[in-house]
Amino acid sequence: MDRQRTLDYFERLGRDKVRLYSAIDCDRYLGGWQVRELADQWLAEKAAEERPVPLWRRIVRRR
Repeated sequence: MDRQRTLDYFERLGRDKVRLYSAIDCDRYLGGWQVRELADQWLAEKAAEERPVPLWRRIVRRR
């Protein structure tokens, strides 16, 4: 498994398709259990990126 190629593939597919493929049948659509773990990590990172930062953190960060 080439980690960077897999991550690039996830980027091309997009968050919704990766979530769908990993939920339905990860072995068939994405690969083995290592790819499932990588997909879970990637989805968690994407969810963290999209989570809004509270106002007080943005204010404190600017200082």
